[in-house]
Amino acid sequence: MPHDAHAWVALRAKEGEAEALTHADEAHLGRIQPLMILDQATSAARQIGRAEGVARHLHTHHRVLAVDASDVDRSTFTPVGALGELVDRLSYGVDLFDVGAPIPILPVLREGASARTAADTGRLGEETGTGVALRIRWRPGIPAEFERIVEALNVDPRRIDIVVDLGFIEAVPTEHAHAVHTAVATVRAIGPVRNLVLLSGSVPSRLSHHGNWQQDRYEEQLWREVSARHSDVLFGDYGVVHPKQAPGWPPKNITVRYTCSTGWAYWRRPIEESAPAHEGDGSTDEPPRARTFRKLCRELVDADIFAGRYFSWGDHELSDAAHGNGRALGRSSAPIAFATSHHLAYLATMPT
Repeated sequence: MPHDAHAWVALRAKEGEAEALTHADEAHLGRIQPLMILDQATSAARQIGRAEGVARHLHTHHRVLAVDASDVDRSTFTPVGALGELVDRLSYGVDLFDVGAPIPILPVLREGASARTAADTGRLGEETGTGVALRIRWRPGIPAEFERIVEALNVDPRRIDIVVDLGFIEAVPTEHAHAVHTAVATVRAIGPVRNLVLLSGSVPSRLSHHGNWQQDRYEEQLWREVSARHSDVLFGDYGVVHPKQAPGWPPKNITVRYTCSTGWAYWRRPIEESAPAHEGDGSTDEPPRARTFRKLCRELVDADIFAGRYFSWGDHELSDAAHGNGRALGRSSAPIAFATSHHLAYLATMPT
């Protein structure tokens, strides 16, 4: 399977992110490498089901899905945990008449894994023919841990993707760039690897006020600073959400996130329980959540940063919603699905 992505994107195994991936333009899929993260906040079986659907869809476009299931209880599944369960599912067709070859995934391992887990993951990557990816939260003392895991994987380094993960960043201090330079030197010491990716995200875990405002994309700023010295380091981010999964709570606000060349753009307002009688566009008949989301879509589409309805599936849906069309706008996954779709197109066309 090809691994020539222009950028990586780490996404949760949620409904919105999965919907965006299955609607992504084929040309865009050819330039991004999705990394799907399974977490403990949602049913593992449901997340594996979503990962399976996305992996099957990407396979039709000759792409492979990277999957990190490090946070899922291994004892619930096969000897290699949820990754093994997913591989088993993808070994069979969706019906009796689907007798094609097994669909591969790119298994992702994290630092702290035992030698046995690393060896099992390495064998899984060799069996699927994809190699493996190693996602490491870089910190002091990690080089020795890195070397231990690479040795335990027992995979040719040229078949390993190294993802240096800084998590959430809210600025671009010198120590961030220094940490990445150290990571690059450590990785190169083991020999050539397939890809070296810098992964980080700057979307806050909570947005605290209402209105419309913009924020710098610190993850992109940091990558540009690093890539000026290391041109082979690929860009990676966490899509349109905070890097760490937060506990869910009943939403009282609608938020629209939008990626643009000047940074992140946010629109946020409380859900309006009562509809103004003068709207006259049919939105008064909609549920409060859908009605509020539609108003934010209008504000976005009227803004100078809007990329146009044909930029991505998500932009098309945002435009439809703004002009009184679209359906099921009240579902909680819609804002994330549309924003993620636009973000995937942004990454695929981001200048290097």
